[in-house]
Amino acid sequence: MKHSITTTFLTTAFFAATALMARADGPTFTEKAREAAHDTKDAIVDAAHDVGRATRIGWSKTKAFFSDDLPVYHEGAHATLAALAREIGGMKAGAASAPAYFRTRLLALEEQQEYLAARLALLTHEELRDRTSGPRHDFDRCLADLERAVEQAESGADAVPRTALK
Repeated sequence: MKHSITTTFLTTAFFAATALMARADGPTFTEKAREAAHDTKDAIVDAAHDVGRATRIGWSKTKAFFSDDLPVYHEGAHATLAALAREIGGMKAGAASAPAYFRTRLLALEEQQEYLAARLALLTHEELRDRTSGPRHDFDRCLADLERAVEQAESGADAVPRTALK
């Protein structure tokens, strides 16, 4: 019973405030509601983009990264490289009207991904065992660097269309 009285009181107060706002000079309640809805939609879309980026697990957190088993390492590294290639391709598809410097940046990321795919094919079982130096260490560092560069480019891709010169 107490909850229904509270709910009724709050609902009545809301509608009374709405009526007062609608009569006030300046922006109408409808205009304010539209503006609030637009701002909320923008915040939700931005959050969704951020969540999409955050869902990719970093190379250094995968089971393959820690594995000394050549097939497991190769499979995990191939999957990471393929995911990065898809992200780069997605940015490249949306960058047709982007400035030349940004398209060049995407081309460099694409070349780095291809280079790492070729280097992965050359890693031997013996090289895979040495985590602290040598080809595996270099590959791991370069792959982590590519991940950071792709994230940075994605962040820049969001801003490029808004700042591009017409």
